[in-house]
Amino acid sequence: MALLTASFDPVIGGAETYALNLAEGLTAVGHEVMVITDTPHGMEPGAADPGPRPYRLARLWRYRGRLFDQQKLPWEEMAFSLASELEAHMDAFRPDVLVSNSLDTALQAAMIRRSTPGLAWAAAFHEHAPQDEPFGDGRMAVVYGDLRPDAVLAGSQFYAERARTYGPAEAVHLIHHGVPVPDVGEETTAAWRARYRLSDRDLMIACVGRLKPRKGMSELIEAFASLRPRERRLRLVIAGTVSSASQAYADGLKSLADRLGCADLVTFDETVVAAQVPALFSAADLVAQPSHEEGLGLAVLEGMAARRPVVTTRVAGINEIVTRPDVAVQVEAHDPKALAAALERLLTDAGARKDYAEAGFAHVRDNFSLPVMVSRTADVLALLARSSTACR
Repeated sequence: MALLTASFDPVIGGAETYALNLAEGLTAVGHEVMVITDTPHGMEPGAADPGPRPYRLARLWRYRGRLFDQQKLPWEEMAFSLASELEAHMDAFRPDVLVSNSLDTALQAAMIRRSTPGLAWAAAFHEHAPQDEPFGDGRMAVVYGDLRPDAVLAGSQFYAERARTYGPAEAVHLIHHGVPVPDVGEETTAAWRARYRLSDRDLMIACVGRLKPRKGMSELIEAFASLRPRERRLRLVIAGTVSSASQAYADGLKSLADRLGCADLVTFDETVVAAQVPALFSAADLVAQPSHEEGLGLAVLEGMAARRPVVTTRVAGINEIVTRPDVAVQVEAHDPKALAAALERLLTDAGARKDYAEAGFAHVRDNFSLPVMVSRTADVLALLARSSTACR
């Protein structure tokens, strides 16, 4: 299988986490996987990827030197600059199934599929509200309806309903995203708490996600500031990057913490990578994910999998996870007072934190496990591969 994804680990985000989990999971059960992705900002183009990986990883970068070549039209280069690199990797790997991981990569995947006899194409989508962007409805109608992936891998009912709205319902496979259950030792947990200079008396609230408005981080900072954090030795760690988000919003979050007098108690960590999120959550006393919107909410699942109590919001997507009141505390989105009350309730009750942590962990283990997601996805991809081979 070749997995075409616009961004990938170490970038943090739901799409990136899904791609990482799928690549590792399919490799672990015997499939040969190659991930084709961009080179993230800060990584030297063409440099070796740090650390061993069990799957092949190709990072595109040569297109950057060709952009706006004086010998070619800029428009042509913007539209097809990736083609030669993609062709080289596809010719070398020769997959029987291609998985695209976003609307933009779907356009490339359709081009590859139509140029490669016998290649099957499955598409996953993680954009939350692309219909609200310029030409959004047209973009989705083209991808889902005109390009028509052989299968759509929908990670939640939210995504499945959207796929059925714009494309053929029979192509949609609802396979809830799954997360691994981390095995984090006490030494690792202690190291992460030391990283943020936390003592045993400090209580840490952790939030992970891109620094963008729909993640609700401004309300979280407001709620945190109202909890008398200095007096009660509270700390807030927000881990995320500005990748595909807003630098102005990120700067505004820091300014807000400063205006509310808690800037020294709020840590913005843009260095955390996806593989480190379980350890970060395990070092926290509480996980807060106050999103305004989510397609599912992988960070909520990761918090539960790390055996931590979770405070989150009552929105579509997350409601597919929190199907019982005992697995997480939910409040209305956009409401810092309600969020503060929920945080207060758990911060002052160690027994309640333990109960929510254990119930949430069991809920993820039984309903959102990575092995189940990988197994069901592998079945769909195998069926596609057999069908494509039969049609050759």
